[in-house]
Amino acid sequence: MSHGPVLVYAGKGSSHSWTWLADLFDSREVAEASFVDADGLKEGLQERPSLVVVSGGDGFEIASSLSPRCFKLIEERVRAGMTYVGVCAGAYLPLPSSLPPFNGFNLSSTRIKNIYDVGAASPDPSPRVAVRYGSCSIIHPVRGPVVLTDGESSFEAPLYGGPVFREPASDSVLLRYSSFTAGTTFQAETESASEMMIGAPAVVSCRVGRGAMVLAGPHLEHPGYAGANDAFMELAGLAGERGTCPAGLSARPPDRALERSLADLKVAALGLERESFLVGSKLWDGGRILELVGAIEKRKTSLDGDVSNHVRSLLGRAREEVLSLGVRGVSEPDSAPALVVEAARVCVDCHFRARRG
Repeated sequence: MSHGPVLVYAGKGSSHSWTWLADLFDSREVAEASFVDADGLKEGLQERPSLVVVSGGDGFEIASSLSPRCFKLIEERVRAGMTYVGVCAGAYLPLPSSLPPFNGFNLSSTRIKNIYDVGAASPDPSPRVAVRYGSCSIIHPVRGPVVLTDGESSFEAPLYGGPVFREPASDSVLLRYSSFTAGTTFQAETESASEMMIGAPAVVSCRVGRGAMVLAGPHLEHPGYAGANDAFMELAGLAGERGTCPAGLSARPPDRALERSLADLKVAALGLERESFLVGSKLWDGGRILELVGAIEKRKTSLDGDVSNHVRSLLGRAREEVLSLGVRGVSEPDSAPALVVEAARVCVDCHFRARRG
């Protein structure tokens, strides 16, 4: 089955998990992917892509960025036959909601189980365990690898804050949470987590016009889980696909200045490895920044001079913020983490353009 362009959102509110999609598409030779911010998504939707993917991050920031510009366009394209795949934060966006900015989408009828009305006067929960949602909190009962099943076969995939769905009235259940693993970290009582999750829908599909929205709690795209990767490619309509990778594509000479910028930022980020800090409602640490740096390092020889200079500038600004402001200073929405996300997005998108020739 052939497919058109693939758009991956990597703009405001994004964490680092979209880089796993870049790794997956590289490994499966899917070269038709573009990694875009909100403006790029709006522009790309005009080209009638076959697939849009929104992965993890700060759901409020992502929804705020996309709501005024892209929600209606996404809906139009899905009704015309496009597939939307939402993972983790991206899976929450189309669910029923009266809370701005989520109320601008509302395409799926499926609701979530992992939400509690804790009362507006209740203290904010730990962001690793739960995220405030109006007067309620979205609870994260476990983190790490869990077992999923389609009723016939099973495989592992990691869960990092994604939804646990209620049984849908009209949407289709594609995968369910089957069991926990030795690597599962419990953030709620084991019995409570089991009652909430085991047997509950983990991935659902919602038909919208001629298209579909696939909503996944776990990160099926994570590079450490081959079975989950196969499932992602199948659900996204990319199974068996191979993109164009020109035989003549060759690496450019290393940009020594960019390499120094990457090394300097890594040293600065190492100082944050044991620190956690909120950017919006998303918990960050030095490890997330290092994963973004790793995505650049893998693809740095794909960059031409102008792009390399731009990436180097973003990395330099991020490093200066980390060193001069520390944890508190990098907790603003447009601070160091956002700069590194943008640097990685620009680099990865340039890499895939080069692959297409």
